[in-house]
Amino acid sequence: MTKLLHPTRTVALAFLLAILVGTGLLMTPMASAGIVPTTLLTTFFTAVSAVCVTGLVVVDTGTHWSFFGQAVVMLLFQIGGFGMMTAATLLGLMVNRSLRLKTRLIAQVETHSIGLGDVSGVARMVLIVTLIAELILATVLFSRFYWGYHMPWPDALWHGVFHSVSAFNNAGFSLNEDSLMRFATDAWILMPIAMAIVVGGIGFPVFHDIRSRFRDPRHWSLHTKLTLYGTLVLLMGGALVLLFFRVTQPANPGPHEDDR
Repeated sequence: MTKLLHPTRTVALAFLLAILVGTGLLMTPMASAGIVPTTLLTTFFTAVSAVCVTGLVVVDTGTHWSFFGQAVVMLLFQIGGFGMMTAATLLGLMVNRSLRLKTRLIAQVETHSIGLGDVSGVARMVLIVTLIAELILATVLFSRFYWGYHMPWPDALWHGVFHSVSAFNNAGFSLNEDSLMRFATDAWILMPIAMAIVVGGIGFPVFHDIRSRFRDPRHWSLHTKLTLYGTLVLLMGGALVLLFFRVTQPANPGPHEDDR
């Protein structure tokens, strides 16, 4: 029993439990938009993809799942992105105002780079930053969907909330069959979502480190420096590479001479 409750195994078991519960909920008839319930393989794959925030789907999220099913999928990738053990840590703080050593060890396993003394602070920051960021993005997207695309306000609100949670947790899920391709030229949608993806992808231990040593960047942890500099290099470098190929290649290349 002691080995079973090792912090590393506890994290794995918590994710497995979330996947199994999600699979069960998605198999219920009210989770599917059609009359026939979804197969076990499809629901299991969807639950795994959502909890592990991969964004891979085998059915269209917006048309295959009912509102209840879509809400379950959103809850699963919110849990996966939020962190099972971070949620447990927050619950422990709300109930007991303090954490046992084992709880701190489990939370440290999942958040990787923080010390035992930082677990409580990071857990609180996760909740605050997550709620504020997702609320702001959901408001922006709702406004754009409602006034820019004339969606009925319930649809605009749901699309705003769903895509906000998906973006901030880097989940990759969308209610649109073509994902975000229809908004390829709409900066009011793409830029806020891109910013949420970056902020959510940087990670809360980094934000905690920056907040703790805001005026002393030289003493930021190696993890923080690598994350920030790596993110900047990859974003700028990737953008420049794509821009280079976009400028140097013809917009609509014709057939190659050998293919004629």
